Amino acid sequence: MIRLRVASEGDVPALQTLLRNSWLTVWAPALSFPTVQRFAAEDPAGTYASERWRDFTVADEDRALRGMFHVEGAHLHAIHLDHMARRRGIGSLLMDEAERQIARVHPEATLEVLDFNEGAIAFYRQRNWRVVRAYAGSELGEPVATLEMRKTLRRP
Repeated sequence: MIRLRVASEGDVPALQTLLRNSWLTVWAPALSFPTVQRFAAEDPAGTYASERWRDFTVADEDRALRGMFHVEGAHLHAIHLDHMARRRGIGSLLMDEAERQIARVHPEATLEVLDFNEGAIAFYRQRNWRVVRAYAGSELGEPVATLEMRKTLRRP
C-alpha cells in the first residue's frame, strides 16, 4: 500500500537514488553527452535531495520510496517517480496531494517542464494544466526549451 508522508532525514539516500535515476532515465536521453557527464560529476540530484529533503513529500510503499514531490508556495518544483513504479497511479496520487497543498493557500499552481518530456506534459494536460509560456531554459548549461504550465485550483 502506498502512503504519502513528509520526508525524513533517513530518506535522503533513497531520495538521491530516486532523483538520479529519474534524471538519467527521462532527461539524459534528450541531452548531450557532455551534459550527462556534467550531471555525473556535479551530482545536482544528490545535492538537491540532501539540501531540500525537509520540503519533500514522498510516496512510501513498505519503506521503499516510489516517488516524491516538492512544492514551494504555488510552484511545483519537482515530481519524480521510481521508473519501476510508473503506471500504478502513484503519479496521480502525488499530484493530487501537491495540488491540494498548493490550493490551501493559492488559487493557481505553476510548474515548469522541459519540452522533450512528452510523457509529463501529457500527464499534466490530462489533469487540466495549460501551457502559458515557452522559453529558452538551461539544464546544466545546455540550452533546452522549457514550458511554463498553470492550473487553476480554486476560485480566488
